[in-house]
Amino acid sequence: MATVQVSRLIPAQAADVWRTLTSREGMKAYMLGADVQTDWRVGGPITMRGEYDGKAFEDRGEVRSFEPQRCLSYTHRSSGAPGGEHLVTFELAPEEGGALVTVTQASADGAEHPSDTEHRAQYEKTWAMMLEGLEKAVVR
Repeated sequence: MATVQVSRLIPAQAADVWRTLTSREGMKAYMLGADVQTDWRVGGPITMRGEYDGKAFEDRGEVRSFEPQRCLSYTHRSSGAPGGEHLVTFELAPEEGGALVTVTQASADGAEHPSDTEHRAQYEKTWAMMLEGLEKAVVR
């Protein structure tokens, strides 16, 4: 079962959304200023560094899938947050008026953990904010 799933229709071509979604500069724009390092090679590392709520963080994961203009996923483990590892998946679908971007965050082991249930509303709020930031970065 998905912990969180949030979608947003971005009024742009999927190629433009994908470019912003996967570029270091684009990611910094929508990931609340975090510096993201990865080469998007399946099995390769992904590292996110930044500051959230006044605290420095360094989160890590592994790229699980990368299908240009369609889908990307990676595992994510927060350095200081409660809970286990998550699988984050971005899916793009062309729609009339733009590209529909859906992000899903689920427990990497497929189980529903109490900490995920407890923080679900915060996860939804954060992903909605990030998708809004993605749209702003794409259509600027």
